Amino acid sequence: MQCGTSEIFQIVRSILARNLEIDPESIELDFQFNHFIDRLAAHRQEQSGSKDLLSYLEAANIYIDLTEAFELQFLADFTSKACVTVADLIVIIKSRLELGLAGH
Repeated sequence: MQCGTSEIFQIVRSILARNLEIDPESIELDFQFNHFIDRLAAHRQEQSGSKDLLSYLEAANIYIDLTEAFELQFLADFTSKACVTVADLIVIIKSRLELGLAGH
């Protein structure tokens, strides 16, 4: 799969917006979606009174959708990062696609 940076951004933006149920136009390169997910999950847990982890499924769904869209395995690239932005995602996706490491 060959994609330019703007194409990757549009795909990432679409996947994030769909999973987080927000307007795609609100997602820019510096959008820190893991912090957004944390706040969303905390709010949902507070509203429901439940402390289960189901509120964190958005993060898993985003990575699964990105993995499928780009045919890449890259979740481990972000497990040690305190903050993940859309720009971080685009950089790793683009570098993986350029190196031909799809599926690895």
